[in-house]
Amino acid sequence: MKIRNSLSSLCIAIALTLTACNFLDIVPDDTPALSDAFKNENTAEGFLFTCYSYQYDYFDFRGTPGLATSDELLCAYHWTAEWFGCVEFNSGVYSSSDPMMNPWGGFSYYNYSSPSLYQGIRQAYIFLNNIDQATPSVTDAATFARLKSEWIGEAKFLIAYYHQLLLQCYGPIVFIEDETEAKNPRLTLDESVDKIAALYDEAIALLPPTRTQRSELGRASQTIAMALKAKLLLYAASPLFNGNTDYALLLDKQNNNLISQTVDKSKWQRAMLAADSAITLARSQGFDLYTYTGHEFREDAAVKSYTSDFRAAYLNCRMVLVDDWNKEIIWANNRAENNGNSPQRHAVPKGIDSRTRVSDPVGALGTTLTMAKIFHTKNGLPPEEDPALGYAWNETGRMTIPGGAQTCNLHLNREARFYASVGFDRGPYEFNSDSTYQLLLKAGEKNGMTIGGKGSDHFYGGYAVKKIVDPDGAATGAQWRFQQYSYPLIRLADLYLQYAEACAEFQGSLDAKAQDYLSRVRARAGLTMNYFTGKSGDALVQAVRRERMIELAFESQWYFDLRRWKMAEAWFATDRQGMWGLNDEGTDAASFYQETQLPAQPIVFLKKNYLLPIHVTYVNANENIVQNTGY
Repeated sequence: MKIRNSLSSLCIAIALTLTACNFLDIVPDDTPALSDAFKNENTAEGFLFTCYSYQYDYFDFRGTPGLATSDELLCAYHWTAEWFGCVEFNSGVYSSSDPMMNPWGGFSYYNYSSPSLYQGIRQAYIFLNNIDQATPSVTDAATFARLKSEWIGEAKFLIAYYHQLLLQCYGPIVFIEDETEAKNPRLTLDESVDKIAALYDEAIALLPPTRTQRSELGRASQTIAMALKAKLLLYAASPLFNGNTDYALLLDKQNNNLISQTVDKSKWQRAMLAADSAITLARSQGFDLYTYTGHEFREDAAVKSYTSDFRAAYLNCRMVLVDDWNKEIIWANNRAENNGNSPQRHAVPKGIDSRTRVSDPVGALGTTLTMAKIFHTKNGLPPEEDPALGYAWNETGRMTIPGGAQTCNLHLNREARFYASVGFDRGPYEFNSDSTYQLLLKAGEKNGMTIGGKGSDHFYGGYAVKKIVDPDGAATGAQWRFQQYSYPLIRLADLYLQYAEACAEFQGSLDAKAQDYLSRVRARAGLTMNYFTGKSGDALVQAVRRERMIELAFESQWYFDLRRWKMAEAWFATDRQGMWGLNDEGTDAASFYQETQLPAQPIVFLKKNYLLPIHVTYVNANENIVQNTGY
């Protein structure tokens, strides 16, 4: 059953205390202000809540790295860098003087008030350094001692997590160990990882195993900390950070390599063990792969023809992200989805139901031909490898409409996750309290571009995105709203795939646990393990990577995974002159179903872009900091 209540009390508390948080940032040494903040258990917990507010706003697709900084999502033809920082970020022009998305210093291209992760780290240290001042006013001593211990664990967790986000963006980082910011040098990558992992361990010893009360969802727990530690160690083992000779000249001031130059396979084993420990704890706390148990979608003739097993898989995959705080979601960000930057507002098609082509929904944040191609067939194989495909895997074959069908071959006989994720011409789209509509995406049609309206809001690549949109929203002649849900940061399927990847990299094959975990993910999607039969070595690694990209599509994972695999240059090479889609100006099948490069939305990824630049201000202010290679 979906939890459809308003935002959790945690998020409300964060919102109510942001002003105090900003004041303390401005005058951190104001003793009376700090005394007030730690006067009793309520004010102390309120201060702790402000420490959570430094998380990325993952619903701000315009200015947060991840969701719209790969070829998962495609902006409209006329969306430019003036309003969409992701567009300029994707063009690869960011530099040390204009990084555009800057978790280090807090400035993002679009959101000028975006906080620095280092500010969040410092805020958590202020909490740790002052929590002993707090005395209980209504709580008994034993309960307060327990709560204080948990709060200390939460603060340590956040310090570890914010450092981890910095590491994902910048590689070796300046590690902060107190609220006083010293002019520390960057640690090596391995030192950074060990410091963060040790903090997670300290937090795990203090935190509760999980959170079960609605008011506490989103707060740190042992399960969350172990899951994030596992992902940290996966990054440390990955090619970007494990024996990457491209960074042979990234040296500290003592000429030590900041990123190891020799591959250490044991790092994959360490990542395996951490993922397995996190999985074991998560499952002991009741986490499991999500299965949809809700009501039937109404008016769904477009999908009624699916077999019952396929339909069940389809609904599992369609709702896994948006069914709020379901049993698979280990951690989610409770920040509200703001209408201005809302991915849902921008992604829901125009022309739904009786809704005319007014401003909301925008109907212009779509997806790409690249996304449409990556999913498997209904037989569980990549379409380019499926001998039962029934047509030649080339543009002519993919774009042909077979007899009796309404759409092209590319959209037929695919796996459930394709239909759950991608909205295609003549395909189903769920909205308006779970009603289902048929998308009409050719130019001049209800959900397509208006004739001659290239510069108007529409799906530039001819595809809509479904997975991130909750069908419980409403778009009628009289009403527009999207359904709020908490943005999932890590779910159990992610951990299963982490273990499988680490196992494949470490031993060149899948052990019994990896096979079990991977088969669970595929079975939930209605697939067998046939694709992995007989695979070993690099072929196996590539198969597991593809499985991860399919399962975690539209979850802010592609951008970071492609970087850590050192695949981003090659992957985005075909997008350099523009991402790929269908011909949005096509008015009939012959003209619409054409593989088209879209020059207004390119992705230019250069070797230097594997790590973000540190703003020159911070390099100049700290003589011990060295800049990332290429900037």
